[in-house]
Amino acid sequence: MRRSGFLLPIVGLLGASTARAADLDLTEFKASPIAPPYYSVPSYAAPSWSIVGSISPTFTDNALFTRDNRKPDVYYEPDVTVRLDGHLTNDLSYRLYARAQYEAFATEKDSNFAVARMGARLTENWDGWRFSAIYENRYDFDGVYRDLAFASNDVMGSVARDFRVNNATFSPLLLLTYRFSDLAEARRWRFDALLGIEVKLDSRWSIVSTPLFEAYWFTDGLNTGRQDQLYSADIGLKYNFASNVSLTTTVLYEARTSNVPLRRYRDVRIGPRLDFAF
Repeated sequence: MRRSGFLLPIVGLLGASTARAADLDLTEFKASPIAPPYYSVPSYAAPSWSIVGSISPTFTDNALFTRDNRKPDVYYEPDVTVRLDGHLTNDLSYRLYARAQYEAFATEKDSNFAVARMGARLTENWDGWRFSAIYENRYDFDGVYRDLAFASNDVMGSVARDFRVNNATFSPLLLLTYRFSDLAEARRWRFDALLGIEVKLDSRWSIVSTPLFEAYWFTDGLNTGRQDQLYSADIGLKYNFASNVSLTTTVLYEARTSNVPLRRYRDVRIGPRLDFAF
């Protein structure tokens, strides 16, 4: 998952090539505003632009994400997405987006990486459930947009829903992905199951958590037959400055198991994250 330039030739064998939970932009799967009846508003079909993102300085006790040679460090992660949203019918919405994200470490520069992606999502709302089909063209870089490590095309399908119980919101999400890539070792199936939890304390403060399970099945190259599982649990305190700006301080524990012993690791991350949407 982390690599330096001299490791690129063997990234498929020793690099995880499987982004962490942070790779999932949970806001991508939030419910879209309900469209008005098709014939009631002349401007109904007009799409809307938005910019969403986050900035998060974070401490980790395993900057290299390895089983051995654990090193603590602090990294900085900007993550920005430009979106175009619209509706085809009352229940069928679409989203086109471009997203840029990188992690820059204070000391362990070999852990620096970046991702650039463009994608499209089509979502059907049915009886409170959201079914999405997603295509994403993705470029993974060694360093902060330094050298291209590999390019890939992700095809995804997801189902999600929000449940509200008093002052708590539970948002389960199931996501299945297959990655086509110019690097054989990066081709794989990925399954995500997570539960977004937000408990409002008052109009501004909330307790948040997103327990997560991920499973990977690699299909080609030196990674053929490799299977990884990732588990993470976190707890955070969120403060809403406004409806579109919030600050969340989180403690997260993550563990990866694998049938390749060198890919097993554990990690603790602590830090604030500023989220915004305009």
